Amino acid sequence: MARLGISLAYSDLTEKAELARLADDAGFDYIWNSGESIPVFGAMALTTRRAKIGSGVIRAFAHDARSLAQHCVDLQILSGGRFILGLGGGTKRMNLNTLGEVFDHPAERLRELIALLRALWATPAGHPFSFEGKYYRLGGVGVGGGRRTQHEVPPTPVYLAAVNRAMFRLAGEVADGLCGHPIASVRFIQEVAWPTIAEGFRRSGRSGAGFDHHAWVITAISTDRQQALREVKYHMGRFMATRSYAIVLDSQGYTAVRQQVQEAFFSHPDDPERLIAAIPDEVAAQHAIFGTKDEVRRQAMRYQEVVTSVTYYTPSALMAPERIRENLLLTIETFGR
Repeated sequence: MARLGISLAYSDLTEKAELARLADDAGFDYIWNSGESIPVFGAMALTTRRAKIGSGVIRAFAHDARSLAQHCVDLQILSGGRFILGLGGGTKRMNLNTLGEVFDHPAERLRELIALLRALWATPAGHPFSFEGKYYRLGGVGVGGGRRTQHEVPPTPVYLAAVNRAMFRLAGEVADGLCGHPIASVRFIQEVAWPTIAEGFRRSGRSGAGFDHHAWVITAISTDRQQALREVKYHMGRFMATRSYAIVLDSQGYTAVRQQVQEAFFSHPDDPERLIAAIPDEVAAQHAIFGTKDEVRRQAMRYQEVVTSVTYYTPSALMAPERIRENLLLTIETFGR
């Protein structure tokens, strides 16, 4: 039976800690949030008791490596060892538009960053530290647990976000798990994600035992099935239009769908109806779950034997804040144990 997760991305910042408490009380094993605000994970940690708290995801190249390592140590202390660092490289355009820089060889950079973070965590706080890599060079002292922190701090598990083969392969080589992308269908997971992750296992000599593969599933729950369908279509369409994510539809024989989605998104950016119409119902049904509580429960069963964990992820692009909150509460009610 796959473990149970929920993403609080797109919810109101002031409500995340309370939503996390409700999900924890309902028996969710993982509670994720987008990585834009690192302090919110501390609030979520303090309102929960059992569930793991994960960043889904922190953009790796937006942060100073030492500061990121220290944030993780602090969050491990606040959560009692329940924090997971979900890292993503970001797309080329995303990094250029928001960080003002293009980071070449992102998989290679991420590999080195993960090695650096783990070295910092393994070196006790205050002890001499040195790291010399191709992209990162760092001296000073470690940030790990010990007497200086007055806490024993477990190493932070590192999960990678991945859509393309290079990142899947890297996840299999060096990561503790995968933050699945919200537009990954069961077929894409079985035919592209898992086989490429397995290549990473073989490269590194790992067995793959304990690797935690999350499917993030776009989930819209409503008694109005057409409303829910429109919500998931518009949200997934914005992802599917991303050129660097073309592999998702192309690998399943949906190249023509991908092209019409991109045409709608880039040529008519202010017309959501064109983007919704560009996605056939069949494609939406394979890449999301939507409808009434009973319908989404049935639809979600297809992921159970495919991944180790399923994280339910609300769409947002057509939703008012009140509808996002409603959908998250319905998700907790529907899937909570």
